[in-house]
Amino acid sequence: MKKLCFLLILSGLLATEPITIDVRPRIMGDKTVSVVVQIDNESKLTINHLEGFLVFLLDNGETLIEKRMIIIGPNDPALPHNRTVSRNIKLDLITPFPIYKFNVSKITFSGDYRIYTYHPAFGFYRID
Repeated sequence: MKKLCFLLILSGLLATEPITIDVRPRIMGDKTVSVVVQIDNESKLTINHLEGFLVFLLDNGETLIEKRMIIIGPNDPALPHNRTVSRNIKLDLITPFPIYKFNVSKITFSGDYRIYTYHPAFGFYRID
């Protein structure tokens, strides 16, 4: 029984994702929607630069538009462990209402000049 409890706790600790991405659309009137992208840094690393694409998807999975967003830019402070950053973008309201998803394209860490990307299934992997 103790071994089972230990394995459950260990698997819970290992199953945590290094970054959590939350995308929240807010309708701001008849013609505008504000999309907030929130990134939670749960990795042990400090993030210096983070950018990606906000993707507009229809219910059938078809991609409508992609908008580039820089979440942490060169003039922004670094994002340390267990901290959160959020950015918003205001867009025209599209009919039918799409699903918004944020895909990370580029991440750099403090003290590491290599460039990484992030996928929820694989985690961080080096692209440069």
